[in-house]
Amino acid sequence: MAIDPALPIVFIRHGETDWNRQGLIQGSIDTDLNATGHAQAKALAAALSVHAAEWAGYQIIVSPQRRARQTAEYVLQALARSDISSEVRVRELGFGIWEGKPFWELKDSPVYPADPEGRFFWRPEGGESYEDGVARVNDWRATLNRPTLVISHGAVGRCLMGAVAGLAPRELVSLPTPQGAYCRLQQGKIDWFDAMDVRA
Repeated sequence: MAIDPALPIVFIRHGETDWNRQGLIQGSIDTDLNATGHAQAKALAAALSVHAAEWAGYQIIVSPQRRARQTAEYVLQALARSDISSEVRVRELGFGIWEGKPFWELKDSPVYPADPEGRFFWRPEGGESYEDGVARVNDWRATLNRPTLVISHGAVGRCLMGAVAGLAPRELVSLPTPQGAYCRLQQGKIDWFDAMDVRA
């Protein structure tokens, strides 16, 4: 199937984990939300509930990883929904041998490209590149036939946003993926909404 750019996708990054706070690379490792992450997920879900009628026609997709599923629980409760599908193609990028290590250690390593475009194509040993991530999210996007709300992760979120907006590699790797906010993706546009602003 071809990708339909008119279909809206709402992207939500999972709430904070202790590994986020400590600057550790999570990748494919399962981690839990911390107290801040639970509060972020709860506030985000409350913000979404303000426009609950708008989301009624959206399918809800979640990464199989625990931190995303925990975030999704708040969204389902706030929207009074129980229907949700797990999708492996929106799991976080795998960082291979670097998982569990501090991100600063990777940035200081000679194997990590200094140039943003190089980072797009760089594939860690045993892991995935941003280029790989774009390929799998586009494979997933091609299966969509209705508006979608997806709860996922930071690096794969950049892949999704960059793919929708048609960004150059150096732009994609620098995209922000804040926690406690959601992003509407449609027709090449990226629009962020902070949970507290929506509730206000």
